[in-house]
Amino acid sequence: MTIANVRRAPAATLPLSYLVAASAAFLLACAGTMALAVPLAGHYYQPRVVALTHTVTLGWISLSIMGASYQLIPVMLERPVWSERLGRWQLGLLLTGIAGMVAHFYIGRWPGLLMAAAMVAIGGAMHVVNVTMTLRGLGRRSFTASLMTIGFTGFGLTALFGLLLGADRMWRFLPGAFFPTLHAHFHLALLGWVAPMIMGVSARAYPMFLLAPEPNGWPGRAQLWGLALGVPTVVTGLWAWPALVLPGALSVAVAVAGHLTWVTRMAHDRKRPQLDWGLRFVLTGSAFLIVATAVGAGLALDFLSGPRVAMAYAVLALGGWASLTIVGMMLKIVPFLVWYRVYGPLAGRAPVPTLAQLGWPRAEALAYGLVTGGMAGLAAALITGSTPLIFAAGAALTAGSLCFGATLARILHHMAPCGQRSTAAVGAHPT
Repeated sequence: MTIANVRRAPAATLPLSYLVAASAAFLLACAGTMALAVPLAGHYYQPRVVALTHTVTLGWISLSIMGASYQLIPVMLERPVWSERLGRWQLGLLLTGIAGMVAHFYIGRWPGLLMAAAMVAIGGAMHVVNVTMTLRGLGRRSFTASLMTIGFTGFGLTALFGLLLGADRMWRFLPGAFFPTLHAHFHLALLGWVAPMIMGVSARAYPMFLLAPEPNGWPGRAQLWGLALGVPTVVTGLWAWPALVLPGALSVAVAVAGHLTWVTRMAHDRKRPQLDWGLRFVLTGSAFLIVATAVGAGLALDFLSGPRVAMAYAVLALGGWASLTIVGMMLKIVPFLVWYRVYGPLAGRAPVPTLAQLGWPRAEALAYGLVTGGMAGLAAALITGSTPLIFAAGAALTAGSLCFGATLARILHHMAPCGQRSTAAVGAHPT
């Protein structure tokens, strides 16, 4: 990561505002898991459970990805963000729309839900425009840029699909049964939006974090073509033609195998001797991806079935893989953003802390144990349908999210004038 690349990035407050809002949604979702233990022991299609799901998918995962993209695209693809102002306006629309969607899902009011979903779609469209203009004129498409293109296309289609689903609950015009359509919408979001963004970013970010060679070879082609062919096939199969589900799932499994091969190589070839807690989060997330893929394959082959297994699958994919990966990435990105904004201008002229000194290892260790254990426990508890076990897993998740939030708060404290003065006063090591 060169200084020139860092200087192409927008003001640190732009990505940080997204990441802070996303972290608040993560805490709310974890607490909601504990509060909704009784509904979670039943079927997944209940108003409060759907509200919790969208708190995770939109409030936590989508805002995290968007915020990180405003920092990582300029650094990794060497392109300055087209409009920071558009990014800030977009966040206001997204926060209002996501809050409205979650609230109206919770109370089961469809007209208000449709209006809120339209706001989210407009905010998402603003982000797609900003990223498209940022990447315009880019020469040779790298692996990361190609997967980001797939991801943002998937996001746009997911938002449109969601609008149609909301309208269909009022006017009934979509063909086919409701639940297959709902499953197609979920997998479009998971495989068409979340998966390509994580895989694309990790190909450039993990080598920097692990001090490992950048990956290359067949796993990249497997990921790119596996998702490009598998996602539309799976979605079409779930929605209209069940015979396509299995070949689509196999194609996606090939993409997952390519991604895991790269992650394994980078972890093996790393030059960083010790893994900090952020790296442990992302590598553990990859382990959850293995289990999630196995459960998804079982559902595609009809070896597994039922709403409880489906909910466990969603937790393993969105909670185990995506969420742990995002937590780990935040523990790497946020300290850098804060350090570069606060201490970068002072480096070489005054004592400043190192990146490691901005963190809080004890809280990060607690967060790791509680969140990873809570996600695994929640998946198991959902399969059994035990309300006490779901509540216990939710309590662990809530405690872990509080530790994660406390770590971020301690890092962000350095941006306050009193935080800078207190750091300088203790004679921080120069860097």
